[in-house]
Amino acid sequence: MTSYLLKNITVLDNTSEHNGKKVNVLIENGKIAKIGTAVEDAAAETIDFSGSYLAPGFCDLYVNINDPGFEYREDITSVANAAIAGGFTTICATADNHPITQTKAQVEYILNNAKNTPVSILPIGAVTENFDGKTPTEMLDMHYAGAIAFSDVPHSVKDSGVLLRALQYVQPFDGLIITMPFDKTLVGDGQVNESEVSVRMGMKGITNLSEYSMVQRDIELLKYTGGKLHFVGISTSESIDLIRKAKAEKLNVTCSVFVHHLVSDENEVKNFDSNYKVFPPLRTKDDQQALIEGLKDGTVDCVSTQHTPLNIDEKNVEFEVADFGIIGLETAFGLLNKKLENVISKERLIELLSTNPRKIINQKTNSDFIILNFEEEYTFSEKNIKSKSKNTPYIGKSLKGKVKAVFSKGNFILTDK
Repeated sequence: MTSYLLKNITVLDNTSEHNGKKVNVLIENGKIAKIGTAVEDAAAETIDFSGSYLAPGFCDLYVNINDPGFEYREDITSVANAAIAGGFTTICATADNHPITQTKAQVEYILNNAKNTPVSILPIGAVTENFDGKTPTEMLDMHYAGAIAFSDVPHSVKDSGVLLRALQYVQPFDGLIITMPFDKTLVGDGQVNESEVSVRMGMKGITNLSEYSMVQRDIELLKYTGGKLHFVGISTSESIDLIRKAKAEKLNVTCSVFVHHLVSDENEVKNFDSNYKVFPPLRTKDDQQALIEGLKDGTVDCVSTQHTPLNIDEKNVEFEVADFGIIGLETAFGLLNKKLENVISKERLIELLSTNPRKIINQKTNSDFIILNFEEEYTFSEKNIKSKSKNTPYIGKSLKGKVKAVFSKGNFILTDK
């Protein structure tokens, strides 16, 4: 096995004793052998990473792996390749497969098939059978099999009593419930954010109320039950305000926002580009600014991609019949770094993408790391996509920041060749 000497990297990890220092890293036999300012090895392959940073690998709490059942969109191998390209060494796989991940056997399928990939793929189990919102799954069995959380995303748990009992049920094993808050009866067949834009497009709109009414309900349930609750896909200013208040009341609640809600707003859909058709929909600039303020003050704990591969027949059709969804693993860092470089620090960006999501799922920090260049600009193209699917509106867009290399599960991979 090749040994590597990685030179002149600045450590960007506030949990490390080397944070802020420029170091050399020696990798031998798939392990970090030495790290320090004076490490040398004449026999190792030497790579100079001057101007780059070493950070913990990114962790994404919301990835649709589509395996089993939808392998024409994505499979475990291709999603691992997409993750590595984007600097993600850990991804959490939603239960939205076919069959749905709702039994011990289905959890084990994902873990067993992911063993030989360079990425840690952690399964999330469903809260209710077949996402029916009524019949609880055997969450304890899935927990012991390796499920790291429980969620019905891309659905919300519509029955308040079911969510209440789920929050209670998982507490003995310190389980986590993840929810995407929306009231389906208020969403209806909406296509875009409800606003002047939706009226001009002649499209049915999706109100902010459909989201924040469920955030309010779920917070009230959490007050009653205790336990841990994580909101994914928060997209409205009202939801941010409610979560900020819940945190001030010391409730064990966390939340994440999606990359595309931070970098794009509802005006992008005016030209009926179905690659911008996502759920929750792209919101107003005011909502987007509220999300960014949440990043700054700690209301928002982390950022996820909502990686949702779709093939051309599901996306390249009339806007109103196109599926909701966007791929995002490969573009996350370049989009966020460009949008937020003068808004939050590099350290805060690493917290949002690496440190905090791991805390939420109680994953211990391991030796996986990535090497990042924050200054390099490039035009994103199809050749940068490792996913089987290409449903992203960011092809041809200028990004800033590149993942140069990844060390994950003993594999050292140069991603920028």
